Amino acid sequence: MASLKTTKDLIMLLLYAPGPSGDCNEPIPGQTRLMKMIFLFEKELKKEFNKAGSFDDTVFPQFQAYDYGPYAPQVYADLEWLVNMGFVEPFEAGSGEISVEEQREFDYWTATGSEDDDLDIRQVGKSFKLTAMGMKFVTKMLSDKWSITPDQIEVLKEFKSRCVEASLRALLHYVYSRYPEMTEKSKIKHDIIGS
Repeated sequence: MASLKTTKDLIMLLLYAPGPSGDCNEPIPGQTRLMKMIFLFEKELKKEFNKAGSFDDTVFPQFQAYDYGPYAPQVYADLEWLVNMGFVEPFEAGSGEISVEEQREFDYWTATGSEDDDLDIRQVGKSFKLTAMGMKFVTKMLSDKWSITPDQIEVLKEFKSRCVEASLRALLHYVYSRYPEMTEKSKIKHDIIGS
């Protein structure tokens, strides 16, 4: 069995994983939440998952401390690619209001990204899930290629449930409190953790 090799693979696996209801492909609300989930996955689950050789190190983007906490432009770029290729679909969920944190992080990305980046402002504040084609791809990879066990899927379910059920502010508070080295440049640190 092969391992996951790219951040795109990890994004699709996180989207595929069951969430609070136990159903596969429960949406992940917002790009910022997905960014922080990938960061937390690397920090808190990578070691456990790599016991089975499930991931190459190339799966994890290079996170740096930026204006809004841990940030890796590759996550936005790969998500955009998955949307453009028809594997992932953004959709309006809930009130449709964009959180301040989500808007600020997207604004930062668009201001600092390269001119080759084709970012779609219409995706800010959207939820994301796999399309039928994305589900078919991940299902095939899980059965034929990726070395992900049923126990690991259960760990993913618990992880995704915690991250999706928490408010974005609570998730950011957790990340900022647990990984203060990633808040050195944060413009919202005081708002999030009060110091």
